Order: sequence, then C-alpha cells, then structure tokens
Amino acid sequence: MSEEINGQAKKIEFKEEGKIKISELPLKIEVAGGSFLHIGAAPSPLTEKKGAIFKVDRTPVIPATSFKGALRHQLELLFAEKADEFAQLFNIPDDKKDLLKPCIPSPRPTKAEEELVNAGKYRKEHCEIKVNEEQINVGNNGICPVCYFMGAAGLMGFLRFSNFYPESEGDIIDQTNIRIDRKTGTAARGAKVEGEQVKPGTVFKGIISIVISEPILEQFGDARKIGNVVIDKWLEHWQETDKEKRAKALIEEILLPAIKNIKMLGGQKSRGAGKVNVEIDG
Repeated sequence: MSEEINGQAKKIEFKEEGKIKISELPLKIEVAGGSFLHIGAAPSPLTEKKGAIFKVDRTPVIPATSFKGALRHQLELLFAEKADEFAQLFNIPDDKKDLLKPCIPSPRPTKAEEELVNAGKYRKEHCEIKVNEEQINVGNNGICPVCYFMGAAGLMGFLRFSNFYPESEGDIIDQTNIRIDRKTGTAARGAKVEGEQVKPGTVFKGIISIVISEPILEQFGDARKIGNVVIDKWLEHWQETDKEKRAKALIEEILLPAIKNIKMLGGQKSRGAGKVNVEIDG
C-alpha cells in the first residue's frame, strides 16, 4: 500500500505483533514560532508552581490523551464538513446520511453540546455497545465513524497512540502570571502564579498505530459484526470489495486530512499558546 506525502510516493509498511497486523504512522509536532505550548499537569506539592506543564521524568511530553482528543475533534469536523462527499464514497443512501454524524462521547453532554445535537450536527445518543445473553444493542445507527477510529464505550477502536517526546532536550521556560487589581492598577496581593511553558520551535515525535487486522476487531475498513448484528452501519453499503483499498481509503481520505488539520494543542490559547505544525515524519 502506498500514498502521496509531500509530492512523493510513500509506502505504508505493515508489521506483525502476534496475531495483530498494524501499520505505524510516525508524526512530528513542532511548536509554532510566536507561540508556546502549555499542556497542564497537577500542581506539585514539592514546588510553588501552580501552572506546571505535563512532564515524564522531568521531560516535557505531549500525552497521548491530548493528541487523541485533538484528533477526535478534527475527525468530527471532517465528517460534518464532508458528509455529502463521504456519503458518495461509501454509497450511503440519501435517507441514511445520519449514519455519518459523529456522536458526543458522553452520556451526559453539556448544555452547549446539547445545542449541537439539536442543530443536527451530532447524533442524539453517544456510541455504546451493550451485549448480554439475549441481545446486542448498538442503537439504530450503530457505532459512529469517529468512534470506529477512536473507540467507544464497550468497544476498542482501530487507532493506538503513543506519548510524544521532544526530539532533543525540551526547553522549558518559567512563566509568571500576575493578576492586576482593578482599582489600584497594581499587582493584586497574593495573585502571583508561577508556571511553565515549552519554547516555540520545540519538536515532539510520536506514533499512531493503525490496527489493520486483529482477531476481535476484524479488518480495518470492514463493517464489523457481533453475531448477526452489524455495528458499523456507515460502512455496510460500501461497494469496494478489495480489503487493502478499503483500508487505504480510510487512511488517505479521512485519517491523514484530520491529522494535518490539527493546528492547536493544550491550554492557554487566549494567550497565544498551543499553535503547532503537525507533519508525517517520513
């Protein structure tokens, strides 16, 4: 399997891990110039820093959960923006386009998220699979396409994420924040907060592993079944029969564009933080 990256044909390699066949997608994340990175950690009782960044053995790290959350958001946007295009690609009838809507992965969405549901952008129910002796319940529309990649309650997805570690020693800057008293115009008493940030230009590297085939998850690109129940109904009508072409289409048409659309990570965005450039690390 090959794909085009930066004008050059790149072969997507597979490797075996026991009975699991995976493809590794190496990524490079660079903190953009004029910005900085702040992915917060719990305050340490051993220091006075209340705005510490996430670290592993004193090294700044982009945790897998942060990148996974950013990728999920971009996948949701992609399916919302390209619903008609994907409906054509996957041969989904006009009366079943709701199959492409992502879910909000929580049984208790916020009021703001409920507005998105009411506006028709998201499904009314979160993805969850319930299996008992009598029946298998995945809802009327099955597992949404985003949860197909990322996983849902009671069901693994096809993607695995590593932490992202700095290419060289990560540069950490001490960051001091002071709240100004509105009346006096001077620093408010006791309002000094010590924090940290990662310098612009810092490069992090990590890997997304795509499970291509696995005895339980079956084949990446196929509509999975439990018993006689199809749980990935958005793939049920796809007329492509070549398994390699199906996997290739999901990678090239969905996964890679979503990855390249990630432009922000972490917190303190109102201060200009979190701007990143994400690239395939060829």
